[in-house]
Amino acid sequence: MPIARSAVVGSAAIAAVLIGVLIGFPISSAKSATTPGPGQKGAAGRGGDGVDPRILDRGKQAFGVYCANCHGAEGKGDGLAGQNLPIKPQNLTEGRILNALPDHFLHNVIANGGQAVGLSPLMPNFTPYLSDVQIRETIAYVRTLADPPYDPKKVLPIATTRQGPVQPIFFSHVIHAGSFQIACQYCHAGARRSSAAGVPSVERCMGCHKIVAAEGNPEVKKLHGYWERKEPIPWIRVFKVPEHAQFPHKPHVQAGVQCQTCHGRIEAMERVHAETGQSIVNDLMNLALIPTKPPKLTMGWCVECHRTANAKGVQAVQTVADAPIRSVLEPPGSESVRRNAPLECVTCHH
Repeated sequence: MPIARSAVVGSAAIAAVLIGVLIGFPISSAKSATTPGPGQKGAAGRGGDGVDPRILDRGKQAFGVYCANCHGAEGKGDGLAGQNLPIKPQNLTEGRILNALPDHFLHNVIANGGQAVGLSPLMPNFTPYLSDVQIRETIAYVRTLADPPYDPKKVLPIATTRQGPVQPIFFSHVIHAGSFQIACQYCHAGARRSSAAGVPSVERCMGCHKIVAAEGNPEVKKLHGYWERKEPIPWIRVFKVPEHAQFPHKPHVQAGVQCQTCHGRIEAMERVHAETGQSIVNDLMNLALIPTKPPKLTMGWCVECHRTANAKGVQAVQTVADAPIRSVLEPPGSESVRRNAPLECVTCHH
């Protein structure tokens, strides 16, 4: 009996070792296929540093099969299948446009089609043909085509979940302000000259979209419909101060306050949302004498902003040092100059 028991224990130990080897082998193999091992260099070429060459090879193969027909063999948007499309395929070598977009955004475009992010459905969804792993490998390869080179530290902080109200037209600030870097004040021209920044007129939008994506994008077709019917677009308002308070944009723009300081990283929002105004949690913490910063666009936040700018200049209140482009241009060095922002009640309540 002791001999049999020893045999059983020995067999179990051997089986455990074999199972461990079988389980551990594919795991270690998968890891080595995505992460360079000790002494293993990353892929050569721009944007490929630190990426296993095998990933880029597989990504290049998938690109050649599924993408090159439209985007061209070198990704320059000159493929034969895309020459007669009303919207030309994206030139994937234009780093100034694509580098700001994170991988999960590009993954959504490839997996679910252009319409998933407000672009043209002429870019089809490849979910039936490419797995998530293959899409990631294709993106890794496309990154190597970018000029200027792709820098992962400079991508926009685009959330994976959209917030805010659904608008009558899927207008993505990520595409317009983030990727193509259209200046805020090009569309919101009232910010520098009046109390309200305003929303762009249909005419302002049509200034581009009479030509850009005039055919092939249902969202742009909606814009054309409002233009032809001579109707304003019924945008749903997101930012609003109380009726008893006045907030003039002009002096803030003239003082050099960046738009994102108050509105957040709009260029990284597919759907604009706001986390501003009074908060019951903030009010309860104040009642309990627990120190807490006031939420944006509340009186306490505005007063503290004015006090800080008066003591240290607007550089102490800015929050967008890593924004692709500055929304408000100021002479170098002026942001450190102390301001004279008013603190009187009548400034906002009159």
